[in-house]
Amino acid sequence: METKITFLSHASFLVESNGKKLLFDPWLIGTCYWKSWWNYPEVNKDILNDLNPDAIYITHVHWDHWHGPSLKKLFNKKIEIITHREPNDRSVNDLRKIGFQNITLLNHSETYELGGIKITPYQFGVFLNDSAVVVETEKITLLNANDCKIAGLSLRQIISKHKKFDFALRSHSSANDRICYSIKNEDSVLIDDNEHYSRSFKYFMDAVKPKYAIPFASNHCHLHKDVFHLNDYVTDPIILEKNIKKLGGLKYSELQIMLSGDSWSSESGFSQDITTREIFNNKNDYLISYRDKYSNSLNKFYQKEDNIKMNPVIIKKFSEQISYIPSLLRSRLGYWSYALNVSSENKDNNKYYIVIPKNASIEEITFDEYNLQPSRIRIPIKIFLDSVMLNMFHHGSISKRNKYEFDTIEDFNKYNLFQDLLEYVELQVFPLNIKYILRLFGKYILRWREVLVYFTAVRIKLFQKKPMFLIEEDILKNT
Repeated sequence: METKITFLSHASFLVESNGKKLLFDPWLIGTCYWKSWWNYPEVNKDILNDLNPDAIYITHVHWDHWHGPSLKKLFNKKIEIITHREPNDRSVNDLRKIGFQNITLLNHSETYELGGIKITPYQFGVFLNDSAVVVETEKITLLNANDCKIAGLSLRQIISKHKKFDFALRSHSSANDRICYSIKNEDSVLIDDNEHYSRSFKYFMDAVKPKYAIPFASNHCHLHKDVFHLNDYVTDPIILEKNIKKLGGLKYSELQIMLSGDSWSSESGFSQDITTREIFNNKNDYLISYRDKYSNSLNKFYQKEDNIKMNPVIIKKFSEQISYIPSLLRSRLGYWSYALNVSSENKDNNKYYIVIPKNASIEEITFDEYNLQPSRIRIPIKIFLDSVMLNMFHHGSISKRNKYEFDTIEDFNKYNLFQDLLEYVELQVFPLNIKYILRLFGKYILRWREVLVYFTAVRIKLFQKKPMFLIEEDILKNT
């Protein structure tokens, strides 16, 4: 029985086998993260005409994987949605809110069969649970690691159980906001290193040893005017290919670039439109053309953003969200504070605040007072309002439209600690409740290997003083 894999978009692909179709992470229309992220290349519309999947698997809650507009507009609400069972029920609740009720939840390392397609998810992440997924048919074994930073003993579990892989898919570019941080008089490499993503891709593939290594979950660009310049920092598949060669190549695998519309079949092998790769040559010209094509949509969004005004109710709600963080944890920050600019191109709608996490206080200040503070955070007004109302602050940072300026490393570290705590509110860790704690411990009975990976990471952090992105590399190299 033939198996076919069709690549659809940034992080979406379709597996067909034995008369069944399983779709992964369908971001297939529109944009993500407040017009910041766009599929690059654009989705091949021809492949959407006869999609008709039997089920959809969602790896995690980030919008470039869990894309509400695509889910709502393209699929019948009766379709089976498969995802992994997490300590929090954020993803499941949000799916139900938009009308999906046929939801199948899988435990860590639990195998589920859809016709002749078997899937086994493996979770990773302390509170934000991403899932790497093994897909098996009669013809192939594929590991979709997408954004999942699975490494060490947790990755060895997958390799040991499933042995030989025909395909492995993994991200290769930044999906975080580290590029938006600056510390006075400090080298930015302390925060991030753009070539880290290529090194991690290589170390991962050298550990998994698939026949084909597929660059995945990073085929996007930035078109919003706030972030268009950040396209220079996107590691596209062609840049990755060059970086891998500089690193000595992959030890056991063949790199295969698969763009929207490209496919592989057990009967006929690879089918790739090489002309699509032209978008990575003279890339800036293509990006300008792409932006111009959607200039009406972008301009309408800019105008909408400029007309938004702050509402005091939002500040009150934000203070309440901060108060959900246990006071013992907030007290670790002392009376450290940061200045917040809820920003707008319309200067009349700009607002400035001083935020003191310890007592969850937020007070309005002037522009001059804002500039005197040692920690200055600028968040576009629509992103701030949506982040508070949707309790989605982590998504706001992924947009890369926020800006963070610090006078000292100590301020940088304290703000990052606060952001971590605020993210735990988003992920329903806080306010703490006994049911959540019991579910969390229950999950880690199956995921005990992951705990050992974290111990290793903490040990390296404490004794070698390395940033986390380099620690990830160390653990992957030793997997």
